[in-house]
Amino acid sequence: MLLIVLLAICAAVTLVLVGILVQAGRLAWLMTVVTRLPVVGHPAELGIGFEDVGFPSRYDRVLLSGWYLPATPDTRCIILIQGYGHHRNSPAARALQLGGSLVGRGFSVLLFDFRGRGESGGRRGSAGDREQWDVLGAIDYVARRGIPVERIALLGFSLGAGVAIMVAAQESRIAAIVSDSGFLDSMEDLENLSLFGLPLPSWFGVPILVIGRTIFGVDVSKVRPVKVVENIAQPIFFIHGEDDDVIPADETWELHRVSAGRQDEIWVVPGAGHIASHRRMPDEYAKRVADFFQRHIK
Repeated sequence: MLLIVLLAICAAVTLVLVGILVQAGRLAWLMTVVTRLPVVGHPAELGIGFEDVGFPSRYDRVLLSGWYLPATPDTRCIILIQGYGHHRNSPAARALQLGGSLVGRGFSVLLFDFRGRGESGGRRGSAGDREQWDVLGAIDYVARRGIPVERIALLGFSLGAGVAIMVAAQESRIAAIVSDSGFLDSMEDLENLSLFGLPLPSWFGVPILVIGRTIFGVDVSKVRPVKVVENIAQPIFFIHGEDDDVIPADETWELHRVSAGRQDEIWVVPGAGHIASHRRMPDEYAKRVADFFQRHIK
């Protein structure tokens, strides 16, 4: 009888462990899934001069595609960094219209697709981990065009905002950063997951992290903007929509508080949703961003 009870307990424990691993594997897989949306819109439709460009991600050499919008003179550049599921011309952020506005104000602009998105190579995303390599590859590309890294700045939306902060912590020569609809910490997100509407225990993030690293090559412990932002010397302009229901504006307020840079700025846009500040106030947005970059790209 005792043996039967022990076997039943072992079977139950095994089922629980298998269930945990299956769900953790599923959630780790979901972190890497992106839908490759076709790139819609084109610079020519807006009368913007452009070049079709391609360049490799810095470390694994995944080929990335984009548009380079040259200003005259072509001596400083803003790299626009998309959100999680978007291509280079994010309609939510009206990225191409913003790029054209910045070119009109004297800044060249690079818009490109992350790995697994748009027309870039790769089949999966990495929740902001290897996307950092993509942005570093974009910086390398602009530098090869002859623009010093000290005259390159980053403007990121949502996931791209977090990636911009992570990259700036690695590349101290970058001139300045605009973080639009940024987030605090991917590890905290792992600790606050739910399944079928029920919160999962905080330790559930551990098997997700391990499976993500070993099977999918994703390490979200490398995507923690709040852990690096205080070490960034470059000025940061934090922007967030007051009515963002995807990432609360409180997260940007906290990033701004932790950063505490003397030249940092923050603008919480009334009535704007997630990455919708430019769409809501296009002229004011373009002016504020351009003025910020004008002050800090020497």
